[in-house]
Amino acid sequence: MQWIVKYLTSSIGKKQIMGCTGALLAAFVFGHMVGNIQLLNPDPAAAQASYNSYCQLLTGYKPFIYGVEIVMICAAALHIFLAVTLKIENKVARGSVGYDVNARKGTKSFASFTMIWTGIIVAAFLVWHLMTLKFGEYYLYSNPDVWDGKIVRDMWLTTIMAFSKPWLSALYVVAMFALGMHLFHAIASAFQTLGIAHQKWTPLIEKFGLVYSVVVALGFAVLAAGAFYLSGQPETQALIEKSRALQPQYEQQKAKAEAEKKASFVIPSVGEVQVSLNAEF
Repeated sequence: MQWIVKYLTSSIGKKQIMGCTGALLAAFVFGHMVGNIQLLNPDPAAAQASYNSYCQLLTGYKPFIYGVEIVMICAAALHIFLAVTLKIENKVARGSVGYDVNARKGTKSFASFTMIWTGIIVAAFLVWHLMTLKFGEYYLYSNPDVWDGKIVRDMWLTTIMAFSKPWLSALYVVAMFALGMHLFHAIASAFQTLGIAHQKWTPLIEKFGLVYSVVVALGFAVLAAGAFYLSGQPETQALIEKSRALQPQYEQQKAKAEAEKKASFVIPSVGEVQVSLNAEF
């Protein structure tokens, strides 16, 4: 037990845990990007149906989505905490004595020197992203061909309306550049911290980190730019207006469905049970 405490409080232990949580977050980000590709469907009605089906698949089973969210929140919080802790510990260890040689003139990349800042930008963007989309405007949607009249959240409408704002799409692209910079250095650093460093494998790991960070950052940037472009198309604008006009109808349908569901769970009284038994006999 003592070795666990010693490992968790050591510098290498903190770095390795930070690397593992970072890898988990990086994998989640890639999956999130792939799922959002459906937003780029030029047919807005098909995009609305498929994207809402995708979101409903993820959120329909509450224990699953809540479990994933708890894991990702804990991973992100631990990753940020360890990054700040290690930064402070390194600064305290150096004290007021600086390096004799300017490290920026060495072999370290620009991404490595901006890790803390790109990390702060990504963390701030994550909060803003959740407030804008997950906790943003709430619309309803129904597709009789898929759910037989079931009312779900219209995440397509929330997302496409958010990206219809030029400043939001531009800010999103800038944040994705910071994410790419952060991933580029973080991936190679994580492998090195975990002890996977060799003159044969290190160049391959660095190339993988470069490709991965470019794909993720560019993928999200294209999603933002593409959603902004599609949101301004006449077909999309017409569907947005139609979907917003249907909100009162969807709200009534949802309230009726919830009332019927609640009524189906009403426990009969003792008198009602007695009357029922007497009628049978």
